[in-house]
Amino acid sequence: MIGQKIILLDEVDSTNNYTAKLLNEGKMAHGTVILAEKQTAGRGQRGSLWHSASGKQFTCSVYTATAFLSVERYWYLNLAVALAVRETIQAFILEKAVIKWPNDILVNDKKIAGILIETQWNSGNIMGAIIGVGINLQRESDLSSSCSLVDFTDNNPEILEMARQLSSLLELQFERLRSGNWNEILQDYHAMLWKKDVLMDARIENDWEEGYIRGIDGIGNLLFEVNGEERSFGLKEIAFAY
Repeated sequence: MIGQKIILLDEVDSTNNYTAKLLNEGKMAHGTVILAEKQTAGRGQRGSLWHSASGKQFTCSVYTATAFLSVERYWYLNLAVALAVRETIQAFILEKAVIKWPNDILVNDKKIAGILIETQWNSGNIMGAIIGVGINLQRESDLSSSCSLVDFTDNNPEILEMARQLSSLLELQFERLRSGNWNEILQDYHAMLWKKDVLMDARIENDWEEGYIRGIDGIGNLLFEVNGEERSFGLKEIAFAY
């Protein structure tokens, strides 16, 4: 069960790195949560860095055994994790949290959380995933593209409380993955997808195009409609301004 074991560290370079180290040493079981008060060299999507000062960010990694997922269905893991992180944040604020494809969490068009999923392979087979989660608890910078929980609530949760909340919601999502509730997961993701069906600008091949996010396709790519044509885009093929 996810969250049955939580390891709390004072400081670590990266919770994902620490989890991978324990996994390589054979000391990591499914559902173990690595939680850090301070992270000095965390990593995000596209190689970005995620530093966290003590009490400013919630940073954790969760090891999950995912061998039950086929390669064809593996992209649903990203959807399930994004839904769990979004709902974790929603439990503490009134403003609506949404998912910016593929898995950033935004509130009022500003990033409040990020997710990094690192797949673990063995002899060409997917065996597990290290799920890294970073949530802004307090604002560390004046970046207009980011926000934190304290921007929306005076009740700043303890990191252990948040870890237990996230673990519970991840466990519920994993039950849906194991049961093969693909349509239900996809529908929930679409319901929380940032700017879905709203006219907006996107950068495609170094040009800005006006169109609509319509959802995601059967392999997890983003569907974006331009000039009445619905097109599929991978992670580095389309970009938006927050």
